[in-house]
Amino acid sequence: MAAGPAALTGAAVVAPSPMRRRILYIGNFGPSFSTENHVGESLRELGVEVVQAQENAFTLQELDGMARDVDLLLYTRTWGLRGDALRWITQLPIPTASYHLDLYAGLSRGRDLRLDPFWRTQHVFTPDGGSEAFFRAQGIRHHYLKPGVYGAECYLADVDPGVAADVCFVGSYDYHPEWPYRRRLVDFLSETYGRRFVKHGSPESCVRGDALNRLYASAKVVVGDSLCVGFDHPHYWSDRIYETLGRGGFMIHPYIFGLEEEFRDREHVVFYPFGDFAALRRLIDYYVKHDDEREAIRRAGHARVKTSFTYVHRMRQMLGILGEHHAGLRGWV
Repeated sequence: MAAGPAALTGAAVVAPSPMRRRILYIGNFGPSFSTENHVGESLRELGVEVVQAQENAFTLQELDGMARDVDLLLYTRTWGLRGDALRWITQLPIPTASYHLDLYAGLSRGRDLRLDPFWRTQHVFTPDGGSEAFFRAQGIRHHYLKPGVYGAECYLADVDPGVAADVCFVGSYDYHPEWPYRRRLVDFLSETYGRRFVKHGSPESCVRGDALNRLYASAKVVVGDSLCVGFDHPHYWSDRIYETLGRGGFMIHPYIFGLEEEFRDREHVVFYPFGDFAALRRLIDYYVKHDDEREAIRRAGHARVKTSFTYVHRMRQMLGILGEHHAGLRGWV
């Protein structure tokens, strides 16, 4: 049986050097394309030493030993920590923070957050800027941090005729039960454009790495979607926008309140009213035919993301916020 948190954290903690920047990052580092790998590499670009701990591969005793010689614990949840992790994570004598890209408020997975160690760190960063009252009611110190894209994958690839298409969607067909819009959208695109439309992602094959950049370079129009229930939930959208624009795709996406803070309509991306498939079709038909306009928007959107919205930019923001709350983390960025 694992030792209790009091015993685990009872040993003396090594005082951090004022010049050292060392983070223990718990997450899923198995897939090379995971958010954790991209965040970890981006932190290293900022001069931070990152100690990676695979979430489902370490006991609490082992994690406790790793946490004794770091300045910050960062956690991105997939399966959840084993044992009495709730007490352990709340009794650590170092600053703790969580980071995730998903929406929880308004979904079934948003229940009982008080029992999940991920939500009981001292600081929780997510892209949901429209649920501050929800987080306060849960006793969570939440910070709004928008998504990004891994800088090393933010480039314009050459067109690949083998994956060229007029209209493209990248993502799962079967999505959250709270979001039937995804099926309606994909069905509409398939029925309207037939062989001119191509879908990638479950249940079809997933595309990663350079192949995804080439796919975005080769599709005239990429249609986007975000799990934003009713599209009346402001300040939340998925990383799909940053992934698509940053990797060189021309995107048409439903408008969500707050997107205008980072992107201008018909300059970086093209918006359509949520649920208005007639408007979506008019925009797709227009931009498929107007190559110069589409290319100008595609390049401007790519440049906007690459220069302002990579994970290096987001991690710099996160570390700055943490430095405002913890003297030992000040001056990291």
